[in-house]
Amino acid sequence: MKELTIQDIETIVHRDENRVMEAKETTGELVKGMQSGCAFLNTEGGWLFFGIHPTKLTIVGQDVADRTRQEIAWEMRKLAPTIDLAAQYIDVPDKPGKQVIAIWFPAPVIYTPPYTYDGRPFYKVENTTMLMPRDIFDDRLRMSDPKKFSWEMAPCKGATVEDIDTKTLTEAINGGIMKGRIPANAANAMTISERLSPFKVLRDDDTLTNGAIALFGNNPYKFFLHCKVRLARFEGVMMDKFRDQFVMEGNLFQQFQAIQDFCRKHMFMSGDQDDFDSKNVLTVPLKVVREAALNLLIHRTWWSEARVPSVNIFDDRVEFMNPGAFPQGTKPEDFRRRPHSEPINEIIANALFKGGASEGWGRGILDIYELCREAGLPEPEYDFVQNFVCLTIRFKTPLRPYINGPINSIENSTVNGDVNGSNGDVNGDANSTVNSTVNGPINSPINSPINSPINGPVKSLAKELRGNLKEVYLIVLKKPGIKIKQVAELRGKSESTIKQQLSDLKKKGLIEYRGSKKNGGYYPVEN
Repeated sequence: MKELTIQDIETIVHRDENRVMEAKETTGELVKGMQSGCAFLNTEGGWLFFGIHPTKLTIVGQDVADRTRQEIAWEMRKLAPTIDLAAQYIDVPDKPGKQVIAIWFPAPVIYTPPYTYDGRPFYKVENTTMLMPRDIFDDRLRMSDPKKFSWEMAPCKGATVEDIDTKTLTEAINGGIMKGRIPANAANAMTISERLSPFKVLRDDDTLTNGAIALFGNNPYKFFLHCKVRLARFEGVMMDKFRDQFVMEGNLFQQFQAIQDFCRKHMFMSGDQDDFDSKNVLTVPLKVVREAALNLLIHRTWWSEARVPSVNIFDDRVEFMNPGAFPQGTKPEDFRRRPHSEPINEIIANALFKGGASEGWGRGILDIYELCREAGLPEPEYDFVQNFVCLTIRFKTPLRPYINGPINSIENSTVNGDVNGSNGDVNGDANSTVNSTVNGPINSPINSPINSPINGPVKSLAKELRGNLKEVYLIVLKKPGIKIKQVAELRGKSESTIKQQLSDLKKKGLIEYRGSKKNGGYYPVEN
């Protein structure tokens, strides 16, 4: 660090960047000043000055004796881990004997544990020095030594080979063999332990790890309540009205496929979206979705069960919310300029690569930017909120409201019921489950029930429906014979509300009730 002049100090002070500069009038506030210094070390770095008025930001200087220097050195020794800092003493012109004391606290670098002062960690929130919350401290401590604090390689208590989904494991082995990442003889392995061996997810005594269950478990949710991803399509541009949502609680390979299928389902760009037969051209290229999904699954943190990744689709954008953070001292631009990989979950990243899900390490962020540019999309945005990284990709053309929106709700109920309600479907094949809910409701129920009952006068009446009535009507089209209670469950509404909406549809001549009061149900009126 170069020696400062009084002119340098004036320049720094008058920038008024309080987040990276702290001014104290005298070393009488030395303890508070060093707390701010500790916060600089844990945030973005910054200058600590003594001899500057904290509100007027005028240079007043202070007397500096040997005892003053000793007190500063003593307080510096209370910082841990030990760091080499140097205080500068700059004479104030026209004020004989007065000096400004300046100390530079550098920004944290990768794999540095959080700093403490006198046994307590501090950090900056805007321009305020605060005690660092325990969860942030613990996260940073773990990230400072990923191998020592590895979640993925910790033994999974209570897990046995019966908890491994053989279908997912077989598909991963075959995918790895096809891409030359796993030896061909891996297909001949007999035991589960032997078949897991290429993915390095076992401990030395063949104990199943957390990573093994997260990657290949047939019900990882049984062991980790946060082994899931939330998927949502919102109406408009705010999180105030769901069009569709579900939670995928399968293993990471299944979550990866579910994210892609959900985006295929909702992010149509071309074709008339008021048509039931929209063309499957995505607003965001599928390769971008894949890379973003992989980053979300590979780089997420696992230690807190309260943090779950999510993919949120709005009319104008898609957001990938990932619990975690970029490595200390790095920004997204660093990975664009010099592509490299620093996965916090190295075993999980390696297994997804060997199993054929990812194509390589280190190019994910660069590929996302380049593919969006090639597609004519705005530049992706990274935002950092406490404990989360958010990747936002904005659409060139906003998604338009479409009539099969309610069908998406039906598909959602199918996914939630068939996938989340039956572990067999989740654990067997999330891809086929989600694809069946996408292709089934669109190709079969639409081509058959809609083409038949909506021919003639009923068709014109149906097209006039809006909002809740339209959604309830399409549920009856999808599930002839459905009862009030079932519709209420699908819509998340009270039975009295659904009863009134069904009554309105009956009055319009669009549906009818058939059968006994106990066993009957609602059917679309056939023309």
